[in-house]
Amino acid sequence: MMAALVRTELRAQLRDGRLWVLSIALVLLFAAMLVLAHQRRESAERERREVEAASRAQWDHQGDKHPHRGAHFGLYAFKPASPLAAVEPGVDAQAGQALWLEPHKRNMAMFAPAADAAPTIGLGELTPAFVLGALVPLLIVVLGHGAVTRERETGTLRMLQACGLRVRPLLFGKWLALCAALSLVLLPALLLAAGLVIDASVAIEALTFCAALLIAVAVWSAVTVSVSAFCRNSRAALLTLTGLWVVAVFIVPRLAATAVERLVPLPTGQAFWSAIGRDIEQGLPGDGDAKERLKAFDAGLLAEHRVTRLDDLPLGANAARRLFRDAYAARVHALHFDALWDAQSRQQALLRALTAISPYASMRAVGGALAGTDLAHRRHFEDAAEQYRRTFTTRMDEWDRDATRGLTSFESRYAGDAQWRAVPPWTYEPPGWRFALHAAWPDLQLLALWLAAAMGGLWFSARRVVP
Repeated sequence: MMAALVRTELRAQLRDGRLWVLSIALVLLFAAMLVLAHQRRESAERERREVEAASRAQWDHQGDKHPHRGAHFGLYAFKPASPLAAVEPGVDAQAGQALWLEPHKRNMAMFAPAADAAPTIGLGELTPAFVLGALVPLLIVVLGHGAVTRERETGTLRMLQACGLRVRPLLFGKWLALCAALSLVLLPALLLAAGLVIDASVAIEALTFCAALLIAVAVWSAVTVSVSAFCRNSRAALLTLTGLWVVAVFIVPRLAATAVERLVPLPTGQAFWSAIGRDIEQGLPGDGDAKERLKAFDAGLLAEHRVTRLDDLPLGANAARRLFRDAYAARVHALHFDALWDAQSRQQALLRALTAISPYASMRAVGGALAGTDLAHRRHFEDAAEQYRRTFTTRMDEWDRDATRGLTSFESRYAGDAQWRAVPPWTYEPPGWRFALHAAWPDLQLLALWLAAAMGGLWFSARRVVP
């Protein structure tokens, strides 16, 4: 019985001209967005590799100079973009693409793509993920709002009940048929994405994204059929579903973002850097100020080497001091940056809670995590870049410390190109699919809860169906 119902409903959906007209338009829009996003990503990746190579070549050929000055020449660390970033740019569209690595200071990322983007009309960023997450549900609403009301308006529902057909199998049959029709619509779009932007490195993430997308389709289809069962006519069902779509896609995410900014505010840039400078100069609790710490370090250095003057040390005193000061500055920076990341994580958790009533928000969050463009991947990259910054700046000062004696003049000892080339090049290895699935897991759970709730609503709505 159920199979016959699904076949009948699916045949009716496929004969509906609206399905093909709207679906072709949607697939063409998705294809255009995907091709443009893919080209932008390829261009950005090519530029990233060129800039990295040029920056490294400049570093390797600085010539003879003091090693600490050479360290101040600095290096760039760029975050490579996953192939799936063409589908869901996530926070990478607003965050910087590069980190400037230099001694003494940990910098914020700069060169955000959004700064160079064209202005939009304010209805949401036009990305492939927006097409799949926002416009596909709208297509479901348009195609399925009359699933039950049309049967009631034409008198078919009374005839079906007179023949002994139960309402619940009818609703689930319509739901399955709507899901199948939309799956056929999405198939060309997903195949295009697989052929254009997906490779073996993100195969598991891509499959998980497709599974999440199908869950979202099932959720919206169930909600659509349930609302159609509750409403007395197709016009009321269409208005109700359109209102729900607007609320879920536009109103809830924006109101939630505003609430999060008020409830969990982040420090301003000036306050953030001022706090770091204050803690470096005045010291963390129990550490003393910068002068006291340096005096204690000098005393320990003299005692360790059993001399009475810094000039008598068998190593470079100024370089040793820099290593000490930089280690303390790195500690202070780590505390403040970790606190900033934790505040952003709290914002994300609160945003997830406030947008739990919107499956669209959960779908976008899943896409960002699987594409490596979410907050967790951003933190992983910046922590790796910070570790590299400490490594190469420490190496420069260690060379200076070991190559000099006492209070050697800042200009009296030089390093050459061999010393610069000895620093390993910056490489970044993304954390992999397990990390991505872990980051996406809370929002995948929300989608699963949405599916369970939608199925429950579909089951309950059968009681409200009357001819």
